[in-house]
Amino acid sequence: MYLVLARKYRPKNFDEVWGQKHITEALKKSITEERLAHAYLFTGPRGTGKTSVARIFAKALNCEKGPTVKPCDKCESCRTITVGSSMDVLEIDAASNRGIDEIRSLRENVNLTPSNARFKIYIIDEVHMLTEPAWNALLKTLEEPPPYVKFFLATTTPEKIPSTIISRCQRFNFKPFRYEELVEKLNEICTKEGFTIEKEALKEIYEFSGGSMRDALSILDQLIVNAEDSHISYQGVKEFLGLVEEKSIAEILILVRENDLKKLLSLFHTLLSEGKDPAIILEGIIKKFKVIILERIGESENSIGEEDKKLYLSFNDVDTETLLNAISIVIEYKNRLHMENIPVVLSEILLIKLAHMLGNKTTLPQKNMERKDEEVFSGKKSTIKEESIFSQGKTDKEKRHSDNAVKGEKVVMQSEEEVLSQWKVILSEIKKARPTLEAALREGTPVKFKDNTLFISFSKKYEFHKSLIENKHNNIKTIEDALVKITGIKDVKVSLISEGKYESPLDNGEIKKIVEFFDGEIINVEE
Repeated sequence: MYLVLARKYRPKNFDEVWGQKHITEALKKSITEERLAHAYLFTGPRGTGKTSVARIFAKALNCEKGPTVKPCDKCESCRTITVGSSMDVLEIDAASNRGIDEIRSLRENVNLTPSNARFKIYIIDEVHMLTEPAWNALLKTLEEPPPYVKFFLATTTPEKIPSTIISRCQRFNFKPFRYEELVEKLNEICTKEGFTIEKEALKEIYEFSGGSMRDALSILDQLIVNAEDSHISYQGVKEFLGLVEEKSIAEILILVRENDLKKLLSLFHTLLSEGKDPAIILEGIIKKFKVIILERIGESENSIGEEDKKLYLSFNDVDTETLLNAISIVIEYKNRLHMENIPVVLSEILLIKLAHMLGNKTTLPQKNMERKDEEVFSGKKSTIKEESIFSQGKTDKEKRHSDNAVKGEKVVMQSEEEVLSQWKVILSEIKKARPTLEAALREGTPVKFKDNTLFISFSKKYEFHKSLIENKHNNIKTIEDALVKITGIKDVKVSLISEGKYESPLDNGEIKKIVEFFDGEIINVEE
């Protein structure tokens, strides 16, 4: 019977565990010195061996020759634990058994002695998924369990586990596999399976799996099935994973730098028509930005190729802080893609934003840029320029206002555009006085400055943040004080509004114009 690689090459003892020697050595020592705790917490990213180590530890404790650091894998206890049929080693998936009833059942069974083994062991995977009542019930069991009971808890998000639970466990932190570790293991497995694989292919598998051995083996499994002549090529991996050619990503960033929106969006749609995922395209952009920054600070591991060198030179006059801000924006949008009903439109907005933020103003005059905006949005321009919302308006005049405000020099802003363009500076000023206020205010969007009043809009999703700001009487004054300091305008006021009560540039039809321009469709907007 065929076994998938993740199961076929799952480690059977501590010495076979990959990349977690600091943990296996500590567990072996606890067995040798007979210093066994009643509860262990295994934390770390997925695919790093948490449940595999838990099973090996269970075998080591219940082996007929044990407790031993080298379970025999031949006795009934070892064999039943390996195949998951042991009556005394129970694996529980907390994601689907997260309620109080399941934990109550566990508490009742805890008092029953093991049927055949030395210890009754509970392996609870994804333990962070338990409900609060379930945590409380489990806590009582963890405080004073019978001497023959052991708990092995595994989680990818330890921050969600109550401190009262963590304090009763011995904690071990699993780390993602390093490039060298994972590549060595994949090479070894390919050799055993009778396949060869190109070095660049291994690199792509590593980066796509994020250091998860299970994910990497799952990818390798499928590549082996589809491989020709027992060889896995770099090109085959790229096609299978739907990766975008580095040349295409470099071309996207060159067009961003040139502020050529028409060609930029045309290339983006060409990649989509080839079946490329928007998230993969954004991932490629992040990697290219990383190459530029590492090369700039002299931390690049290898010399960059001609394509990357051209890209590096094209961004030579963009300061590092701006590049880092651009990376943050791309990461933010990438994380939002899976939550949005219109990921393609969201990606298009991001590309436009990057072009405004990083575009070479000397190659594209301001008037031409505005004409481009009109072409892209295919309609009458808003009274508030898109640049002030999409890229916080870094014109020379606005930059001068920011610099003077930071230096403490008296500046009085004249236009709505100037005030709106300083939103990030205003937030920074508020953060100095009230970090929690700034965090809540960050979810709002400045949409209008009229009659010395700044209107800040909050979507339905962030109504709670709006109420937090309004419920404390001095919050509004703190915002107004920051506005006075940054803008130089006296008697300035702040008005918090709910989305829809005042039209902002992103809500007054601009999104619809983008959708119409790209012949798209908005789905479930109300949701």
